[in-house]
Amino acid sequence: MVIFKFRLSELEYFDYNYFTAWSRPEKKGFRTRYYLRIFLSYCLIAGLFIFINHSEQVVVDIVVFSIIALIYFLSVPALIRHSVRRRVKEILEKPENKHVLEESEIMISDTGIVEKDEASETRYEWSAIVRKAETTDCYLLYTNSFHAVVIPKRVVSNPREKQQFQELLNRHLPLSSEFPAR
Repeated sequence: MVIFKFRLSELEYFDYNYFTAWSRPEKKGFRTRYYLRIFLSYCLIAGLFIFINHSEQVVVDIVVFSIIALIYFLSVPALIRHSVRRRVKEILEKPENKHVLEESEIMISDTGIVEKDEASETRYEWSAIVRKAETTDCYLLYTNSFHAVVIPKRVVSNPREKQQFQELLNRHLPLSSEFPAR
């Protein structure tokens, strides 16, 4: 059994939300459709502008619109991060969500996972974990498409605990629980 006690930081909570909403591998199709939708909308608007204005300098208009499009597409990742960060702040400002960043305890054993904080205690059988993922800052054990048990990597610093943790995950979670490769 391994026990982790910690307070989730706002950055770790953001990391979980950003990964879940945007960057996890199974969201690749969503990201592609998002970029394609924006690109086609932009091309339609630019094309209508050029067509309606009957400009003598079509090449200049196309170059200007292309530069603007390039700048926008390069800034999309930052815009998405900002949007998720804003949403996380809104969530954390609500009084009913104050427990999210309060001290938690997660106990992981052969019988499952128990997650406790001041307001609740939740027990998960290993079969409840449908996906596992790892971000820069956290281990994520998903119980459905959007909810995960979040374990900050900083609390799994003891090599012995880290080995026990990995052994428990390997023993109880099938390889199919990992997100597909990008």
